[in-house]
Amino acid sequence: MYELVFLSGPRAGEVVPVRGNLLAGRSPDCSLEVPDPNASRKHTQVLFDGTSLTCADNGSSNGTFVNEIRLTQPVLVKPGDVIRLGETRLRVQRQASPNSMHASSIFGFKDQDADISNSIVMAVGDRDSAVRKSINADALAARLTAINKVSKALEAIDHPEIVHRSILEALFEVFPQAERGFLMQGDTADTLEPRAVKQRGRGDGNLTVSKSICRKALEAKSAFLFNDQNAGDFDQGMSIVSLRIRSAMTIPLVTSGEKVLGILQIDTGDPARAFTAEDLDLAVTASRIAAAAVNNAELLASNDKLSSTRNNLLRFLPGPLAEQVLSGNLDIALGGKTYQGTILFSDIIGFTRMSENMPPDAVIGMMNEYFGRMVPCIEHESGSVDKFIGDAIMAFWGIPFNKGDAANAACHAGLNMQNAMLGLNSVQRQAGKPDLMTGIGLNTGTVVAGNIGVAQRSEYTLLGDAVNTASRIEHAAGRGQVLVSKATLDEIKGAGFGIRMPPLNAKNKAEPLVVISLRALKIGDEVVLHIPATVAGQSITLIRRLSDLSVIALHGSDFDPCAGPLISALTEWPGIELGTATLIDVMSHQASDGTLVRSHLRLSDPSLGQLISGELPVSPLSWEQMAR
Repeated sequence: MYELVFLSGPRAGEVVPVRGNLLAGRSPDCSLEVPDPNASRKHTQVLFDGTSLTCADNGSSNGTFVNEIRLTQPVLVKPGDVIRLGETRLRVQRQASPNSMHASSIFGFKDQDADISNSIVMAVGDRDSAVRKSINADALAARLTAINKVSKALEAIDHPEIVHRSILEALFEVFPQAERGFLMQGDTADTLEPRAVKQRGRGDGNLTVSKSICRKALEAKSAFLFNDQNAGDFDQGMSIVSLRIRSAMTIPLVTSGEKVLGILQIDTGDPARAFTAEDLDLAVTASRIAAAAVNNAELLASNDKLSSTRNNLLRFLPGPLAEQVLSGNLDIALGGKTYQGTILFSDIIGFTRMSENMPPDAVIGMMNEYFGRMVPCIEHESGSVDKFIGDAIMAFWGIPFNKGDAANAACHAGLNMQNAMLGLNSVQRQAGKPDLMTGIGLNTGTVVAGNIGVAQRSEYTLLGDAVNTASRIEHAAGRGQVLVSKATLDEIKGAGFGIRMPPLNAKNKAEPLVVISLRALKIGDEVVLHIPATVAGQSITLIRRLSDLSVIALHGSDFDPCAGPLISALTEWPGIELGTATLIDVMSHQASDGTLVRSHLRLSDPSLGQLISGELPVSPLSWEQMAR
């Protein structure tokens, strides 16, 4: 069932099957010789009970380590764990053919058909038989006590291996005549694998189980009681086990939903204390409790494993991609494929100069607060954060699956990010900290996406000219701007509004780039905005136009948004009158607004100075006049 693989040392690459207990050390007398000068002569014990492995230090000088944690007491080891003795490392793994149990397990199968004609058979789902009706009050009380013992043995157990052992321990307490027991899992006789074994008062032996009995018990979902008084049960070549057994019970593990999980068997060699029909009835009742415990433990372990796998993937993959890997829709092997998607870059303008005058812990705290505001804007629009590059963020949409809305979602995220900065900066100012101003760039195009690196360490990322172009556009973006390429604007098919920027000469580009400062995006019958303005010299930002052409604005709490006309404060299009506001309502405060107030306004010019119209106005300024 198990084997140990030498990962280092003179025996590196050798595979040692585990067929019983092993004593590991540098002495040639050890059953597992470890030729390592840093290992003790008799360093470590590896104990095999037929179903599980336990590793225990044997009083060594340098200690035994499992996954680089020094052992202070025996621990269960499982496939994938690494045991270290001195400088020698051994990995635990299952044998390549887990169903070939003869190779390394005390379990085996007899394939001859077994005679069950004289056996007592009880359907697991039907225990209201004459047996149950004949139980007197004292016997019933004893059984209730026994069932309580089984239930208590399985309380608060969340590891399948512990559940398996606890079931047998509880049954041995309920049935004091039991000398051996085993639990196997699988829904057919051909898929059964041992999970726990227990012996009392008898030495190790090879337990050979009748496959035909297992098959009948599983298929019929019925328990079988065999006694040596039943002539056919223990005939040579047909016995349920090959050892000297006088009585045995074989019970399938079946949940209340009739799901078959495996087989339980306990037996005894004492003919004076053979199991009875009443014992079988009790064992069947206990098996239902045991089946529920096994099922719950496995569900919990499966959920824990899935959660652990998801958390590990999220360390290396963007959230949506991690989900695709878990669902089997994405291969995480090294290599890449070509995709069409939209890439976003953002960074904090002047961050290096700002951080030079701050303590390191203050810088880390500020960046965590910043990323805590920006990342949700990306993920809310189903984007994937590729990486953080200092204060910069790289994200993408439409890769590896593009439903046709990648560019629209990316633009929406970009505007939301700039609006989220308003609330963050209001909190920064209240705390006496500097404002953080970001520039954002987007581009749509063909990229190569995949896992880059080596087998031991890789990351999912994007490569290609479209990525480089997005980065070049972001480098040109000023405070509060979302600059998009013509390819991105074309992709959103007339839903975007903004100002056409001067031609952008970008590094490694033969021709200047056509770039638009995105200020508005149609979402259904509303328009998402990021339009900074002033009213009587005070700052206000329009963040949304509703279906009735009214707008929502964010501004300071001691500010009258209706004190005069709104004048644009756009880096690329300043000084344009956007209309005069009439207050409709002061809206409920949202946590993301920080110290700002959210007002519902009616503007005299719903087109906002022709900004939300069919034609893109052209910026009257040069790049040099629009300092970052």
